[in-house]
Amino acid sequence: MKILLVEDDPLTSAALAEILLGHQYTINTATDGLTTLELAESFTYDLILLDICIPKLDGISVCKQLRIKGYQSPILLLTARDSSTDRVIGLDAGADDYVVKPFDPDELMARVRALLRRGKSVSSAVMTWENICFDPINNEVKCEDQLIHLTSKEYCLLELFLLNPKRIFSRRAILDRLWDFAESPGEETVSTHIKCLRRKLKAAGSADLIETVHGLGYRLRSPSNPPESKVMVSPTNSRQQIREKTAHVWQSFKVKVKEQIAILEQVSSALVEKRLTPELQKQALQEAHKLSGSLGLFGLREGSQVARELEHLLEDPQLDIKDSQLISDLVATLSLEASRETLLIPLSSEPVAYSPLILIVDDDLILAEQIRVEANAWGLRVEIATDLSVARKMISQNPPNIILLDLTFPNPQESGLTLLAELSRRIPQIPVITLTGGQSLKARVTVARLGVKTFLSKPLPAYEILKAVTEVLSWSRRGRGNRVLVVDDDPALLSYMSNLLNAIGISVITLENPEAFWEVLLDCHPDLLILDWEMSGFNGLDLCQAVRIDQRWRHLPIIFFSAYTDESRIVQAFAVGASQYLSKDMGAEALSTEILRRLQPIL
Repeated sequence: MKILLVEDDPLTSAALAEILLGHQYTINTATDGLTTLELAESFTYDLILLDICIPKLDGISVCKQLRIKGYQSPILLLTARDSSTDRVIGLDAGADDYVVKPFDPDELMARVRALLRRGKSVSSAVMTWENICFDPINNEVKCEDQLIHLTSKEYCLLELFLLNPKRIFSRRAILDRLWDFAESPGEETVSTHIKCLRRKLKAAGSADLIETVHGLGYRLRSPSNPPESKVMVSPTNSRQQIREKTAHVWQSFKVKVKEQIAILEQVSSALVEKRLTPELQKQALQEAHKLSGSLGLFGLREGSQVARELEHLLEDPQLDIKDSQLISDLVATLSLEASRETLLIPLSSEPVAYSPLILIVDDDLILAEQIRVEANAWGLRVEIATDLSVARKMISQNPPNIILLDLTFPNPQESGLTLLAELSRRIPQIPVITLTGGQSLKARVTVARLGVKTFLSKPLPAYEILKAVTEVLSWSRRGRGNRVLVVDDDPALLSYMSNLLNAIGISVITLENPEAFWEVLLDCHPDLLILDWEMSGFNGLDLCQAVRIDQRWRHLPIIFFSAYTDESRIVQAFAVGASQYLSKDMGAEALSTEILRRLQPIL
């Protein structure tokens, strides 16, 4: 399988290339949109892995132009943006799937396999030809349980013939599909590799499976026994090899990462000295964007999140001295994360049993089985309950990560709404997606009031259902929310804030007595904290300091909302960890905008 990888960040590109090569894919790379169009028109690719933010022509435009020209191969978009608008734009442009940075390499590879399987009828099960066993997940070839050690090109040759059993491939066609265009070998190279593959298979006890069609090329000889499928097992050795190669990539790029962080360090001092130029801010924004995507590939999830927060800050064209301390603190945290010697590369060797669990509550066993088969490629587990009583037992014994719930059952005494109402009162809550044949507005409103995350209408392909599932799971993992805790001893101000923010869809918890602050903080887990400066008992500085010394709340955005606007108080607020300082005399619209900006998810 041949993949075109389009990524302009050298660190991310190198890491992804090692991961893909470790899974025996042939890789071409590009760093800009115009080159991508040229390569896609000149060579045959089974998949394009396309970053959106690339120079010369962005990924969305590349995708649109390819689809307009009739390009049929799957396109998987890579991006650091995860708003619903961005996803819609990407999919409307013709993309087949959408993965948000930082992503888990195992999840990415599952998406790649799913797209390749749909696009080329590729089997995810083990393929057999007489006594040869080809395992595309573990990247292993065996003959009568004896492991055959093949080079990457020999492995790809064998896979090409097994996946296209009736097709004749010329040597030129094989070169185009399995060799990097930069290598440009001669056609005799193909003959040499086929000769070596035949010799290794014969030495292992296999008959010659490659037939020479004189004057035309090569094809797979028909086996005496028809192909079979076997159950897949979890990859082990190949995962470890990929882990080691990716760690090597990290070591070779550590100097480059330090240079990127050094650029970010310049912003804070430039703000203090009032010499921040648009050019420096733009360059720092680009470096923060690249780090937010690349660090996650190496297990540095917290570093990736910090880089993303820096990216959001640097997008503000009105940066001033008040932002310097926060930027300095974030850069220091980022530098500490990037200096870690032991990386937890997210190529888990854990068994599949530890992947997210979907509980399907539906008596449609055909659809449930289709979802189960598709979920395997996504790295997801599936359990099925055909009635509500069984579902209740399964939820109590082994709570799933998400529930797919049909609302109608043959028994008129059973209704999915009953279980949905019970789940809405459950703590902790389990995200629920309804999957039903009804499409009425009344049904949608009813389930929305009961906290359903997504409403899906049957019939729907298993792939589309799982896209919704992974999206909801992604929201849950990121803790994406709009819960604001406002602490002020002025009840009139609390009422004003509650009415203002509720009107724009923000959930507000107000607290008049700062003595009860810690209990309320732990109980409501806010996504943003707003503090008054002057309060009886504990003031805003006290509360801010108490929050910042607790590891759990280190990255919680904190806004001081005060009538005091003198510079000394503002400096004190930022010194203890404030994210922003706003005056109480600012207008309602400006206040709402600033709060919404701070609630932007740090992905």
